[in-house]
Amino acid sequence: MKLLRTVLISLSVLLIATALAAPGVIGPKVEEVWKQQLGRLRGGEAGAYQRGWFGAETSTDLATEEGNTRLHSEIQHGPVLFTARGPRIGLVYSETRLAVEQLAPALREQLEQFYGRLDHSPLVLESLVGTDNRVVNYLRLEPFTRSDSGGELVFEGAELRVESDYSGSLLTGVLELGVVRHSSGGRENFHLEPARADILYTPGGAGEATATLPLLRTESDSGPLELRDISLQLDMQPVSAGVIKLTSTLQVPQVQSATPVTSLQQQLTLPHISWADLGHYLKALATPAAKRDWQRVLDRPLKLQQQLSVESANGPTLLDADIDWRGQRSGSRAVDSGGDPWWLRPLTCTLTFSAAEQALMQSPLIGQATVLRQYGLLLENNGELQMHLQVERGRLEVNGQELPPDLFLLALTGKF
Repeated sequence: MKLLRTVLISLSVLLIATALAAPGVIGPKVEEVWKQQLGRLRGGEAGAYQRGWFGAETSTDLATEEGNTRLHSEIQHGPVLFTARGPRIGLVYSETRLAVEQLAPALREQLEQFYGRLDHSPLVLESLVGTDNRVVNYLRLEPFTRSDSGGELVFEGAELRVESDYSGSLLTGVLELGVVRHSSGGRENFHLEPARADILYTPGGAGEATATLPLLRTESDSGPLELRDISLQLDMQPVSAGVIKLTSTLQVPQVQSATPVTSLQQQLTLPHISWADLGHYLKALATPAAKRDWQRVLDRPLKLQQQLSVESANGPTLLDADIDWRGQRSGSRAVDSGGDPWWLRPLTCTLTFSAAEQALMQSPLIGQATVLRQYGLLLENNGELQMHLQVERGRLEVNGQELPPDLFLLALTGKF
């Protein structure tokens, strides 16, 4: 027993000595790696790095089009780490926050719209490097409640967890979004139940993501709208250097609304798109429609294939489209001598549309459907209304007949 006690005491002393000495070994290496990673951050500039025995503090200035924003990081050296989620064994733990006194004006304005006057950072990034070289990052967005003349908006927070090995060769992630609710005058206008997305990505390789939304309830132009068990599947495959194939599948199996629609499914495929063009179009989608510069948006090429299926109490509606937009150089949008609109020449497209006659004639599109049907642009076939559209080499054909594009657009928009 005496020998066992002596061994245990010796091991305990050795463990404590290792724990106290390890930070002095880990610290310099952490500073070296930290500065290496910062060098890869576009627009990032390191501030003073103040390293102690058990940890360090540093700042990073980010330069953007909207101005400069400073980040402040507190770093702990292992092996014993005291994280926001409790004690952990690992090599490094850091917490990075926005320095609220040094935010870009545009960012401050956006955050204060929801959080009010900022006295601390509502955004926190935690990073933990384990002894197995696994890296876990937690990005937290704090909850808020905002009340003003537009009503009350409640957001119960969000968290993104991303895990990888030290080299970043495989990324897995989970995004969890809390309840979002908006009401005014005692009436609920929007309600989103907690949602989740799971992500798997190999840098330079394939990736996939699955998002699930149990319930979305809101007000639409036609009245209350409730969607249940929504799922979105994203699949990405590399095609060549800097080019990917992206497929999204949206399923909404339960729809309750003032319309006869009961469910819908949509699959959208971008068979060949560069990362630069994808970022270009995502940025355009994130911009409010009234502020989009469509001439700049449509400068870039885009290929897409879409299949849409809508089920309703009055029958199905199907849309199948294959679009190849080759892009348009700035300044080359003038109408040519043939009178064709500028958008027709760089476009190759086939589109097939079919709908149960009752479904279309009892929908909000009844006005357009009546005009298109009257002029033979929607053909009747066994209780269905059908249209086949094709654009090729600057020509527009509808159901096999060439048609002036301006005339078709007038009919389609109900301004015939």
